Amino acid sequence: MAGSSEEVQRLIFAVVHRDDAEGVTRVLVESGYRATRIDAQGGFLRRGNAVFMVGVGVEQVDDVIEKIRGAARHASGQSSSGSAYGIAFVVRVDAFARL
Repeated sequence: MAGSSEEVQRLIFAVVHRDDAEGVTRVLVESGYRATRIDAQGGFLRRGNAVFMVGVGVEQVDDVIEKIRGAARHASGQSSSGSAYGIAFVVRVDAFARL
């Protein structure tokens, strides 16, 4: 299964518009990725957001980002100013433990 605990080497933090959260959740689960969703208000994108945390292997990072981009209506288009509607941060994971 994608994203199994033995393979976690990167943690993706993806911030998307709250209206896209259900679609992103659905595509990640259907693709076999485990994700944690945190609803957020204001701050970075100044509106209701959903933050996804997805632990994956290095080789899965691009796939997860593309799946999120494809599932997020607001991310797949651009605003009139040309700015994106979401953002993803990829962080190296040195160690983790299931609790």
